[in-house]
Amino acid sequence: MIAVLGATGRVGRNVAAELAGRGIEARALVRRPDVSLPLPAVHADLEAPATLSAALEGVERMLLLAPHGPNQEQHEAAIIDAAVAAGVRRVVKISGSAPSLGPNGPTPTAVAHWRAEQRIERSGMQFIFLRPSFYMQNLLETVAPTVAATGVLASPFGRAPIAMVDVRDVAACAAAVLLDDEAGERAWQPTGPRPVNFERIADYLGVRHLKVPVKLTVRVMRRRGLPAFEVEHAARMAAYFAAGSDGVATNDVERLTGRPPRPVEAFLDEQADAFRPVSRLARILSHTTTKEHI
Repeated sequence: MIAVLGATGRVGRNVAAELAGRGIEARALVRRPDVSLPLPAVHADLEAPATLSAALEGVERMLLLAPHGPNQEQHEAAIIDAAVAAGVRRVVKISGSAPSLGPNGPTPTAVAHWRAEQRIERSGMQFIFLRPSFYMQNLLETVAPTVAATGVLASPFGRAPIAMVDVRDVAACAAAVLLDDEAGERAWQPTGPRPVNFERIADYLGVRHLKVPVKLTVRVMRRRGLPAFEVEHAARMAAYFAAGSDGVATNDVERLTGRPPRPVEAFLDEQADAFRPVSRLARILSHTTTKEHI
């Protein structure tokens, strides 16, 4: 039996779909019922350890994908301890990007990921860590609305290379190591096929690129009413990516899944409507170029 924690999220939902599609015996651990999930759902609340014990009964392998937030470290500790007590033999953890991990990581989230990995290594369970780079799907939240409204791709990352990866490729890697009986204890770094930068993404979309200071990004997020934790996290990660800290591509997706990772061009083409300037002014402010590979 495989348990999927985080099955309602972007990566976890794709893992659940892949396991269900293969007819694998698995269950989704969720706080609230979700009838849209492709797997049977079992109640599991990271704030209530008693629910974790019951949810993990009979589980041999588990995907650990805890929600991002100020209580992430405590939540991951709770599910790791519950997994040990339930006799779970293997845990696959979706962690932070590899260069960010450590006791002095750029954000509390990165440090929480590192501490959870340390806890798992001490637990006696078999483990595999997936340390993906920046998700391509983040572009839908961070830049697409501004591109659609203004025709300008504004970002604080400048020309820094980022080895962006599609969440579906991360999910495919997770499913592969959950099912591989010979998977050893190690860490993998799923990335796209090559690093890209936001200036070239703007060129591919045929819109203008504008590098904005991190401080301005912070002010915009605060005006949008985002929680202080999210604003601080985003500001620190913006500085981390802008420094080129996550710009090295690997072939780990192909090694784990047998196929190459999706390039960012394919993702942008698939989501073209989300990045299309919609108003007359936005179309005027944007510019048209011939699409080239990034």
